[in-house]
Formats: sequence, C-alpha cells, structure tokens
Amino acid sequence: MNKKLLLSVLFCGFCLSPLVQANDKVEKIYDAQLYQKVCKGKSQGTEVSFAHRGIIWNGTCEPQFFPKQSQNIMGNEPELFTTCAGTHSAMSANINGAEVRGKCALGFTPPHPK
Repeated sequence: MNKKLLLSVLFCGFCLSPLVQANDKVEKIYDAQLYQKVCKGKSQGTEVSFAHRGIIWNGTCEPQFFPKQSQNIMGNEPELFTTCAGTHSAMSANINGAEVRGKCALGFTPPHPK
C-alpha cells in the first residue's frame, strides 16, 4: 500500500514538474525609463533598491548612456557604462557594432566589476 502511494506521488510530481519553472522574467529586464526614474533627484553613488517583476534590485545611481531605442539592448553592454565616463554630453554610442542615439543621464546601475 505504501509503495503504491509513493509511486503515485512520484508519478504526479513528474507530471506536474513542467508546470513549475524558474523565474525567467529576468533574462531581459533592461528598462531605460525605469532606471532613470529610480535615480531621479538622487546624486551619483547613492544606493537604491526597487521592486520590478517580483524581484528586489539593489545598486547605485551612476552616469550611463541611455539609448532612445532599447529593444536590442540587454543592459550589460560595457558601452552603456563607459560612453559617459569621459563626457556627459555624448549623444551616440557604438553598441554591438551599431551606432545608437541617446543621452547620458544618472540611472540605476547594478553591481558589476569595473
């Protein structure tokens, strides 16, 4: 009897396992408007945290390049963080081999190696 119950539970577990998936909403979370909104009124280096898609994100407000069209941007491209390092008036950047128009502004930056 216990053996049948155990086998039934295992079988149900295998049947329902495709329904249980990890949170895959974080594969592409880059949202330029949200990143700028989080740091509005704050200064460079200020620590910030916000909830987005059921996850709490921690980081700091740093100057970075925000493209006007961000559908092909993952958010981890080094050009986003290095374009505005020298000058805060950059109006375009070369990201993934393409010229992208945008602006430099203060925005949420997740912790990453420098």
